[in-house]
Amino acid sequence: MSREQVTQVVESRWFSNMMLLVILVNAAILGWATYGGSALPYLLVVEHAIVGLFAVEIGLKLYAWRGGFFRSGWNWFDFLVVAISLVPAVGPFAVLRILRVLRILRVVTAVPQMRQIISALFKSVPGMGTVISLLLVVIYTAAIIANQLFGEDVPAYFGDLDTSLYTMFLLMTLESWPDVSDAVLEDHPLGWTFFVLYIVLTTFIMLNLVIGVIVTSMEQEVSELRWAEDQEMEEVQHEAVMSRLVELGQQVERLERMLRERDATSAVPVEREAVGAPEAVPPAERMGEGRGDTAQPPPGSPD
Repeated sequence: MSREQVTQVVESRWFSNMMLLVILVNAAILGWATYGGSALPYLLVVEHAIVGLFAVEIGLKLYAWRGGFFRSGWNWFDFLVVAISLVPAVGPFAVLRILRVLRILRVVTAVPQMRQIISALFKSVPGMGTVISLLLVVIYTAAIIANQLFGEDVPAYFGDLDTSLYTMFLLMTLESWPDVSDAVLEDHPLGWTFFVLYIVLTTFIMLNLVIGVIVTSMEQEVSELRWAEDQEMEEVQHEAVMSRLVELGQQVERLERMLRERDATSAVPVEREAVGAPEAVPPAERMGEGRGDTAQPPPGSPD
């Protein structure tokens, strides 16, 4: 097969669907293999065959796209996952058998919608990092305050900074927070105000800010994809309009040339007629020329 034919194959929809099916079968086999049993040898044979299919897929894409294959981060991920699967899991490389589970993650690269979500998550890291940093500052501050307020009376939850930080994290996740608050309320009846303010600030505000950043990134990713599609459509339409304008311009030039040629051919006989036409002669002279003599005065007229 030529390179163009291979490119058409690897970029076709049926090829992508077939590889997605192979990835799902591989995931099912990896899960089935955890049960062991008599079917395990056969599962290993099928797994080796699937790894061979993955290697063939990578080889075809490398042949079709050449250096362009490594321009995409998703292709890098597929290449590394398949390369790890091809390394013999023996001796010092036995730990790589654990990484074969990463082949399941290839379903992300095979489904465009999943790629959009992962891309949006990566793009939201800067904004999400800022919100998470602010959240950590709030947790750290609340842990110190709680240690100073409740550390002596409730050392099991707020005895030192480490314990207090862990308790604050549990409160943020709403896990077992009634037990913590009940232990504090025994000695601090107004301690509930601290927990209510902390939970509202962290769980209902800060964490929602993180979700908002992720949602905004996803919307931007979808908008960029639609914008790219619109740009491609506009480019196609622009090329069609420009080609039509070029055709119209050529037709106009052809019509102008035909008009100039027609005017030139019609002006030549007129010029020739104007050059070869005799001078105008009075009628009387023409009559005299017709008789062959000059006009004589009538008899009896004086000289």
